[in-house]
Amino acid sequence: MAYRIDPRVPVDAALRRAAQEQIDKAVRDLSGGEEERHEGVHEARKRFKKLRGLVRLLREAAPSFADAENARYREAGRTLSGVRDRTALIEALDGLEKRFEGEVATSSFAVVRTALELKRQAAIDAQGSPEDMASEALKGLKEGRLALDALVLGRKSSRNRERIVAAIEANYRRARRDLKAALASGHAEDFHDLRKRIKYLGMHLKLLEDLWPSVLAPLREEADRAAEALGRDHDYAVLHTEMLADPRSFGARADLDVVLALLDRHQAELRAGAAEICGRLLAEMPDAFAARIGRLWALAAKAPDPAAPPEPAPA
Repeated sequence: MAYRIDPRVPVDAALRRAAQEQIDKAVRDLSGGEEERHEGVHEARKRFKKLRGLVRLLREAAPSFADAENARYREAGRTLSGVRDRTALIEALDGLEKRFEGEVATSSFAVVRTALELKRQAAIDAQGSPEDMASEALKGLKEGRLALDALVLGRKSSRNRERIVAAIEANYRRARRDLKAALASGHAEDFHDLRKRIKYLGMHLKLLEDLWPSVLAPLREEADRAAEALGRDHDYAVLHTEMLADPRSFGARADLDVVLALLDRHQAELRAGAAEICGRLLAEMPDAFAARIGRLWALAAKAPDPAAPPEPAPA
């Protein structure tokens, strides 16, 4: 089953099913051999983020559970983040070079990339064995599954839906505030906060996509586009800070200045594009957005299951 909530089943059962699928997939990602380990870690980190997006929906219905499980998956994901974060900076640099391919001819990218590769190797040497990292993450997944098995909400389905929608509204409301703050300040931290809210919005739309696939799926795709641009913006902000903090490790100053100038230029493009998408995604007032999701959920909960066998014709 996909990362979805089935609107026709009880809320707690639907959430357990969606979370269990992500846990099972993360376990498989981390249980592969040496050759698959790098990609497995990358995929597992995405599963942890999806699990965090899912349990955050329970902040109104089961706040203690939501806080504990969000912290569990955050810490488990961090055990896998060191080398992956280093790889993300290299990928960001490669993306920057591709953006200006044919427009700027320079060897500066190769110089900076070599420096980043050396830093990634140092992170690999310092992090301990991949088996130990995977073991810690797998422990978190096992504990999370046990906690998830015990999750039971009240019997009143409509009240449970209202609480989930309230959590979605809270994230949406905060995203609007973060968009305003980022546009006002231009600070990397504010754009990073916005990215997290939009990432969660995309996850929530994905989980609820079956309420109205033809409408919610395109919105989710737009949220993913904005989150990807803001994620790359964050990578550039980290890279920018690191290059200025230790410029000698990145080669000649002339090479550094070329990359920094192009980086600033592309960051401005990414932010402008993401802000335009976010403005449209967040155009509704939060209570109106939440009310629409609530009505769609109530309607979908009453709809017949298309996968159910047809009822026998009357004799």
